[in-house]
Amino acid sequence: MGISSKFCAGADGGMGFLRTPAELENKGAPSLIQEIDRYDLRKYIDFSIRIVAAHYSDNDKVWTITNADGLSTTCRYFLPATGVKSIPKEPAFAGLKSYTGEWYQASKWPAHKVDFHGKRIAVAGTGSTGVNIIPKLAPAAKKLMVFQRTPNYVLPGRNYTIDDYQAAEIRKNHDATWELATMNLAGHACKASGKTVKDGDIDDIFMDPESNEQAADFIRQKIRAIVHDPKKAELLCPNHPFGSKRPPSGHFYFEAFNRPNVKLIDISGGDIELYENGIRTSSGVEYEVDMIIFALGYNAGTGALNEIEIEGSRGKSLRKHWMDRIRTFTGILVSDFPNMFIACGPHMPIGNQPTMLELAVDWIGKTIRHMEDNKLTQVNVTDEAVDAWSAHAEEIFNSAYISGPAVDNRSWFVDANTPGKRPKILFYFGGVQSWKSWLDKEIVTTWASTELTPRAVGDKAEAGNPGQDKLIGGVAVTSKMLESAVVPLQSDDIGLSPAEKFNSVSAACARYIDWAVKEIHDGGLAIVQDHRLHWWEVLNQFVTSNSGRDLIQESPDTKDKLDKLTSKLGVEGEAVARIGPELVRMLTGKTTPLFYVLEDNLLFRMYLSDEGARPSRYLAEYTKMLTSQRKDLRILEVGAGTGGTTFQIFQACSPDGESFCSEYMYTDISHGFFKTGESTMRKWKGLLTFKTLNVEMDAATQGFEEHAYDLIMAANVVHATKSLTNSLGTIHRLLKPGGVLGLVELTRLTPYFNMAFGSLAGWWLGADEGRTESPLQSTEQWDAQLQKAGFSGVDLAAYDLPEPERHTALLLSTARPSAPATNGVAPPATNGVAPPAT
Repeated sequence: MGISSKFCAGADGGMGFLRTPAELENKGAPSLIQEIDRYDLRKYIDFSIRIVAAHYSDNDKVWTITNADGLSTTCRYFLPATGVKSIPKEPAFAGLKSYTGEWYQASKWPAHKVDFHGKRIAVAGTGSTGVNIIPKLAPAAKKLMVFQRTPNYVLPGRNYTIDDYQAAEIRKNHDATWELATMNLAGHACKASGKTVKDGDIDDIFMDPESNEQAADFIRQKIRAIVHDPKKAELLCPNHPFGSKRPPSGHFYFEAFNRPNVKLIDISGGDIELYENGIRTSSGVEYEVDMIIFALGYNAGTGALNEIEIEGSRGKSLRKHWMDRIRTFTGILVSDFPNMFIACGPHMPIGNQPTMLELAVDWIGKTIRHMEDNKLTQVNVTDEAVDAWSAHAEEIFNSAYISGPAVDNRSWFVDANTPGKRPKILFYFGGVQSWKSWLDKEIVTTWASTELTPRAVGDKAEAGNPGQDKLIGGVAVTSKMLESAVVPLQSDDIGLSPAEKFNSVSAACARYIDWAVKEIHDGGLAIVQDHRLHWWEVLNQFVTSNSGRDLIQESPDTKDKLDKLTSKLGVEGEAVARIGPELVRMLTGKTTPLFYVLEDNLLFRMYLSDEGARPSRYLAEYTKMLTSQRKDLRILEVGAGTGGTTFQIFQACSPDGESFCSEYMYTDISHGFFKTGESTMRKWKGLLTFKTLNVEMDAATQGFEEHAYDLIMAANVVHATKSLTNSLGTIHRLLKPGGVLGLVELTRLTPYFNMAFGSLAGWWLGADEGRTESPLQSTEQWDAQLQKAGFSGVDLAAYDLPEPERHTALLLSTARPSAPATNGVAPPATNGVAPPAT
């Protein structure tokens, strides 16, 4: 039942799921209908609507939902709440069309009343449905024949009518009961004993074979005690491990087989087929019947979702995406299916679903509220997060004793009960609290495992009132203005668009990474026990990720073909061809990684290559706008390194070597780069001041004046520090209030940067801060980091490429005054460069 616990408590203290005598007298009205009417929800619901398609638009960032009548509607958020068991398994028995008697499917029961009295009835299926139907049919049928393939551990259901006194007590303790359920491994309102078979209990029933067998044997003894006929009793005793098939609960199931009119027919050795008058077993025995009831269960987990033609980003089919393996994040999000939140689908914790649904819907609501409050249009979980969760879910299940037997015994919760479907892990077996911890972490980290897309892609200037200028540093600028800049690229010389070149470079890297990972696994080679362990883990995740596998399939599969491709890809191709063949030696410590990027000045040329060239040019264009209005600006560049970005800035602002600002401070953590910088910038030697700066340390103690600079820029450097908080804090203290920070940063990890820089220790400095998959931050994460450090957040984001290839951006942010916050709210940004000193 998907009723919120808050609804269940009700304004009047009522609990919609309780069935008191008074409620039963009211014709036993279904509790869900009661809740719908109590909260006047009918006006929000369209009944009897069958959805056949849901398609996502990357351009509009909306879903189009189409029903069976061909009518469509659009929505920002798509919440398929189809459940794990809503698509019935159809009877696929030979001869069904030849059978002339009545037949019914329990999962599609007719609306009209069915008369069972005095009839010979066959029931095919002894799962949960069959277990509950059989005791009800036995007293009415002339003869009841139960066709059993696999016996079940049927546990006592103990359902009973709750009287008014008990209902009052349950209402009184509702919150405590709900809290108890959320703490239970399977979502039930009870406490685990915490004892194992060695302590005289069986809490380790799914992990320990001895404990499992004790429980199974206990139930078999109960079956033998209940069923009078020893032969029937043995046929009804399961031999598979307890829990490897879902144990149903029922009432008087085994007692029904003591009736003389109930016959148990064992079909474990073969199949059945239908003929004109009834059912024929594989041994040739025929059973004449008047009615057949098929209790076959459901196409579980993915069945209902696969019935809908769901297509996500770039037309990706969910059905095909899940064909070989279920991949989700906590059972709620799926990568490349933006703004789709699955309620009660695959990878939800196994157990009492109302408990999980309450927590899941609450988290979905918080996510959507966060998006609406922050004017975000799209949430898309990363492949890395999906791979991490899916691998975790599989590891948990595979560690259980019942995992192998569940597949062997065709259990529905591993998708093994439907012919033609490959077994998959449909549920999470790690418990409610473990699952909830993954959801809670997202809220605490501001949804760090997702890519959140702002409206106007972070461009706050464009998000303002139409016709009203928004100033950043005193100049009117928008993302479109910067992104329209004409930037000469190497891709132009080889006849490729920037996006085509990016994809070709990614594919080449993917192939080298795949070869390296295979060689290390096949050879049992040891990885150096340093930062390269992080790199190795990320490389492994990449080759098993959906995006990684797609790139590998698209890439050349021989060294000759790869060399031919990289030879056409400019500096990036040179870097790939140089670093790719050395990946194994780098990971195993047989060579020095830095040598390969420094040789022939490759690192400097990489900074000037197509990768990152456009955002650096955006920064140059913005600086030109700023300095064209004022020549007295003090500018500081953090981590200028070899001068790649500096060169673009001076080309734009000082093409003839003229002065354009009062000071340009060229800094780096080490003076080792200054010689190269001086050589690169020799045309403007008199305009530069060189000084070392460790941005993670107090700048004043390093000889810098605080609150003195109008513009600070940092190109691909802040992410490479140990602490983003410390680094941004230092920059904030160097800026005047209202001064501007221009960050050029990668906003997601690409195969090229993973391969080119993953071997370097500096790439992993942020690992202790939790950045263990890469040091990079998305635009949304930078926005949060900047606000935390006293900035306005991301005022503008100008990207290198359109989606889906975009991966680098110029981010502009304004320094707020360092005055204390009032009621937790920092003073607003001035949105203008500080006025010159008088």
